[in-house]
Amino acid sequence: MTDTPDFIVRKQFEIIQSKTVKERFEIFDGMMSFVRQMTIKRIKKRLGEDISDAQLKYELIKEYYGAELPEEQMAEIKMRLVK
Repeated sequence: MTDTPDFIVRKQFEIIQSKTVKERFEIFDGMMSFVRQMTIKRIKKRLGEDISDAQLKYELIKEYYGAELPEEQMAEIKMRLVK
């Protein structure tokens, strides 16, 4: 589902294609950093600001890869990180 008209999608594509590879990478890097920051913010809101670094790492892995990894592997990751 999209609410963006086709002519806008084409214009966005043209703008991105007009950028250098370095500029495109910087845009991508900025977007990924923003998504990571928002994910951390959401996790801390749910579990508290005082969450440990190890628990935060586990929660990030669970958020990003939890649907693809088997439960046993997630349990092992949690055991190794959170102890």
